[in-house]
Amino acid sequence: MKKVSSLFIALASLALSATATVHTVNNNLNGPGQFSSLQTAISTASAGDTIYIAASPSNYSNPSTARFLLDKKLTFIGVGMRPGEKKENSALSRIGSRFDINDVAANGSSFIGLYFAGVGSTLNVSANVSNCQVLRCWFDGSSSHLTFNSGSFSGWLIANNYFGFNCSSGIDMNNNTCTNFIIQNNVFAEISGCGIQNGSSVVAINGFPNSANCIISNNLFYGGQGAGVANTDRAFNNISNFIIENNIFHTMSPAGAANSVFNNNITFGTVANTLPYGSNAGVNNVIDTDPQLTTFSNATFNPNQNFQPAGGPAKTGAVGGGQMGVYGGSFNWNNSAVPPIPVIKNFSITSGATVPAGGSMTIKVTSTKQN
Repeated sequence: MKKVSSLFIALASLALSATATVHTVNNNLNGPGQFSSLQTAISTASAGDTIYIAASPSNYSNPSTARFLLDKKLTFIGVGMRPGEKKENSALSRIGSRFDINDVAANGSSFIGLYFAGVGSTLNVSANVSNCQVLRCWFDGSSSHLTFNSGSFSGWLIANNYFGFNCSSGIDMNNNTCTNFIIQNNVFAEISGCGIQNGSSVVAINGFPNSANCIISNNLFYGGQGAGVANTDRAFNNISNFIIENNIFHTMSPAGAANSVFNNNITFGTVANTLPYGSNAGVNNVIDTDPQLTTFSNATFNPNQNFQPAGGPAKTGAVGGGQMGVYGGSFNWNNSAVPPIPVIKNFSITSGATVPAGGSMTIKVTSTKQN
């Protein structure tokens, strides 16, 4: 067990309930934190606790089982996708093993500001685990990042994440029953080019045929390294009864949905640009029109691009007149880089540098709350 920074703990306590315990994990050599092992922190924590995971150039992994077992309600918070606007991967809270979430005692858990480095079935969920949040995370270089197995699931909020997936799906419900899912203000990118190279059926969101009260809103979908009829990348496969609105489908087609409502979406450069189609309904969709994303290449696969429309119908064509894509809606992408907790900007010692045994020291702290 490592010596913890009291200042770090004091800051963390500002963001949490007084009844919860804050645990810190840091696998950097001589880095401040209670634990260097994430699995040890999970095993030690009690239900309702929070685990802060420090940035590191090394993955937090479980070498014995290649997975973390989550059987209680916990909140995990990393430094975010672009902490302090740094864009080096070494500045991220890197997770190298998957989470197995297979106990209803884990209901209400949250994953915020983490970087998952090529982990398949990253969050592997079963046993009806519900009411969880996945916010401001970067899922990189693997497939089926959120996988739901053998159960009925409700109340998940999946927002402000970047999903980079290979030749498979980003979120897979596996035809289980789901209710009250919100999938909003995420970027879905098929990073391998499978849809062009070999015609594989590559989808972002898969296997939601038994759903109710679910919404897919203000997301950006783009397909790996190409556009047009040769690209079979698509946003959906076997999903039904969704509200699908304010999304940008750029080089990834909106095909694969049924009995859903498509409102105020825009398509560009896909094999199936027309909305609505089949058994779907909807109004005010913009067909095969460039969304004019500010600084964007569909051959670049990281969250550091500016995905905001510079003009045109995507700028003002969302429901209510706002922006389509990730800069509109309830979870504006501007705020997604770091977790929504206070951050110390500076502190100073105002009582002198020398303190006698049993004495006290006065420290002035200035912090900023993240949105």
